[in-house]
Amino acid sequence: MSRTTTPTTAARRAARRAARTRDTESRGAFGLFAETLLVGVLVIAASVPVVTLPAALAAGVAHLRRYLAGLPASGRTFVRDWLAAVRDLWGLGLMVLALAAVLAANVRVAASGALPGGDAVVGATTAAGAIAAVILLRTAGAWSGPEGLTTCGSPTAASDGGRRAGADRATGSGGAGRDGGPGLRTPLRRAWAGTRDDLTGSALLLVALGLCGVLVWMLAPLVLVVGGLLSLAITAVESRHHTGSGAAGPAPST
Repeated sequence: MSRTTTPTTAARRAARRAARTRDTESRGAFGLFAETLLVGVLVIAASVPVVTLPAALAAGVAHLRRYLAGLPASGRTFVRDWLAAVRDLWGLGLMVLALAAVLAANVRVAASGALPGGDAVVGATTAAGAIAAVILLRTAGAWSGPEGLTTCGSPTAASDGGRRAGADRATGSGGAGRDGGPGLRTPLRRAWAGTRDDLTGSALLLVALGLCGVLVWMLAPLVLVVGGLLSLAITAVESRHHTGSGAAGPAPST
């Protein structure tokens, strides 16, 4: 009798475990969706000065990495991340404003018909803007998050020095070019390398930008979620790139 009931009992237990797994995954997916919406609101609020847009995106990516890694992720930690990113990336914000002004002037002059080869100028300007947008997004992803997070969204099991640097940045004790932050050169260098070496990821980021533009064009209030969607796209692309290349983070110190 026991031989005939044991397989049935095992099957029921397996079915219950599968149901619990699906329920957990559903809650996790819904939780990530809700966190992405929250990050969108936080990023748009932190981008009000405009020059802080790169820092806001960097803080949004760091926030999602914290959440995915199971670390504390709240509005308070976002503000700490944002303040640290502002210290590191404020120069990038100025460059973004200057480049946007130059590209807009190019398009305006080319569209006026006063410049020979205006169509070619518009095409080149559009291509330059697309490349600059990808580098901006990748710089936000390359900025080292607090608490020793890697670009894969998992805690770094590396040296104590890396953890100390992340802790300093999380508490606001580090600054651009000082002990607590990577400054601007390192994220920019990593962003350019990622743009050049991971063309598929760069294309995916361009698609994400285009879809966000379509969402805002369809319904303007959706601008509130764009920052979260872009932060999630950056996190996914960076994780995909580093997982595929086998670069899971800094090597442990000896």
